[in-house]
Amino acid sequence: MARIRRSGDLGSRDAREGLRGRREPYFMVIERGLSLGYRKTAEGGSWLVRRYEPALRRHSEARLGTADDSRDADGHEVLSFAQAQRKALVEAQLQAERAGGKHYTVAEAAAEYLDYLSAHGKSAGDAAIKIKAYVLPQLGNRRVADLKPSDLDAWLNWAMKRPFSRKARKADAGHRRKASKATKDARKVDASESKRRRKVTVNRVITTLKACLNYAHSRHRVARKDAWAQLKKFRAVDAARLRWLSLDESRRLLNACPPDLRTLVQAGLLTGCREGELLAVRARDFDAVANALLIPDSKSGRPRRVPLTAEGSALFESLAAGRQPDAELLTRKDGTPWHRVAVIRAMQEASAAAKIDPPATFYTLRHTYASHLVQAGTPLLYVASALGHCDARMVERHYGHFAPSQVAETIRANLPNFGITSARKIQRIGIARQARPTSRTRRAG
Repeated sequence: MARIRRSGDLGSRDAREGLRGRREPYFMVIERGLSLGYRKTAEGGSWLVRRYEPALRRHSEARLGTADDSRDADGHEVLSFAQAQRKALVEAQLQAERAGGKHYTVAEAAAEYLDYLSAHGKSAGDAAIKIKAYVLPQLGNRRVADLKPSDLDAWLNWAMKRPFSRKARKADAGHRRKASKATKDARKVDASESKRRRKVTVNRVITTLKACLNYAHSRHRVARKDAWAQLKKFRAVDAARLRWLSLDESRRLLNACPPDLRTLVQAGLLTGCREGELLAVRARDFDAVANALLIPDSKSGRPRRVPLTAEGSALFESLAAGRQPDAELLTRKDGTPWHRVAVIRAMQEASAAAKIDPPATFYTLRHTYASHLVQAGTPLLYVASALGHCDARMVERHYGHFAPSQVAETIRANLPNFGITSARKIQRIGIARQARPTSRTRRAG
């Protein structure tokens, strides 16, 4: 550490007493890019440090403590000139090491990233869950500057084998029931699909992890980002495999639901909202004049208004009637709030009773809402707006195959007939046969 410098203006109480009080501090240079400051006000004097940050091309100032003008120095809050200078040098050294990534851990990077998301109204909650479950257990104590591609490869192997937590929420402990055989059978998923789903989950975690570390790099906390730049996602696992319900399945599901769940499912089908968004809806969020439902806190952090049909307006009008503005609209039959585990179990039991296989989840209702709108010719941008997406890319990715395609119609109209015939006669049955009768049926008619 550099030796303590002397100052005729700041080095003693008597010298500082002769200084004029002012808002702008008195500075003395300790070393290149680092200065010790003394601010004298009517309340007393205080020490501060000013550093030059080359990467950001600016100065930053921070308070060190109170000057020992009227009290004896204690080395912590009240500092003498020499103590203030030593503290400034120590903190500058720690800051330089942190900026170089020597003591900057993944856990610290995650904390700063989550603070950034919260401050800018982004989905910090979802990112926090992924980081806590998948990142911190293996990488939290690792220094970011020490990360190597092999470390992240080892982490990826661990993430793929990480066991799912099967611990039920305590709030739902009183509502546990023995699942029927049909419900247990409905939960079974083949091994290949289970592995695909795990890869989809890990891909989302990779997105969050890389965003976290890239944010640290953008803040000049670490010099290089080569280690995680080589971390690749699993390919061909995010294909749209969405479960959505036909009108017949939707009606069967509603008929199989108990009254409190039926109301929640109706709200999901009529709004396309996420489970958490609907459970947070209050009576004041229903606008009977505009026939709309306000979602004040969506996943994107931006509020949105969901248009309601006459059926939807009637549902929410009946729910809001006679309730206080702050009252929750969608609760259990005993007035207690729904919990995620309770909704999952109730949906599984209702699906089994309605003979819907695979069983519908609450997110299936969101897919059903979007799928029927797109099939009816609703512009993708309108559907994206109702779902709370900032643009139509996500909707086009998952539901674009339902939309009328000018490309497909043009190809079918312009490609010539090559005279190719099939060696086998294929008889159409079911809906396809009804929609497109055979020539023999047409002659008979």
